[in-house]
Amino acid sequence: MREFNPNLFKSLSIFQLRLTKHIDLRNRLRSINTISGADVYYSDDKAKASVCVLDYNTLNVLERVVVIDKVNLPYISGYLCFREGFILLKAISKLNLEPDCFIFDGNGILHHRRMGLATFLGIILKKPTIGCAKTLLLGDYNQPKRQRGSFSYIGYQGKKLGAALRTKTGIKEIYVSQGWGISLRKAKNIVLGVCKYRVPEPLRLAHLYSKPKIW
Repeated sequence: MREFNPNLFKSLSIFQLRLTKHIDLRNRLRSINTISGADVYYSDDKAKASVCVLDYNTLNVLERVVVIDKVNLPYISGYLCFREGFILLKAISKLNLEPDCFIFDGNGILHHRRMGLATFLGIILKKPTIGCAKTLLLGDYNQPKRQRGSFSYIGYQGKKLGAALRTKTGIKEIYVSQGWGISLRKAKNIVLGVCKYRVPEPLRLAHLYSKPKIW
């Protein structure tokens, strides 16, 4: 794995900022029949990307793909798109189905440079994408009520960048943000609609399929 290089990450920061001109948060999702979730599991210097496509209404798995490759960058907060983005794109390219929307295990515009994993991949895929994180990267919010569906907006530097969403009554909230081609309201409603547990079902299943069996 490549060692941390301050100059490299400075260049990546500049690249992220340049990409922001391609962010489009208008809702491009008129209807939704299929939804995809993606996750990456790491073992030493290897990464295993798992992508699954579900029927949006039944949550039945229609297709799943797994790809294994080398890890080229260490984990540095704020640069997840470069660590996971390319192996996820490789896995997505192997799908036979074309999902209407993607949920990624990370952030969208809820990011210091508005370029989380979901936004980065949405710009490339030109598909509606949602960021769904289990931990808060940045910002402040008021604790949502305990009931399923309760939420509060996440603010950072005077801007509304996401929502803390309660997907199950009494369970810790998750952090939803727009990636590309979708409104925050639509993203929040989609995530809530595909949650059986705390984590959206497409992400939960992608995580299970990424678990090591035979590498």
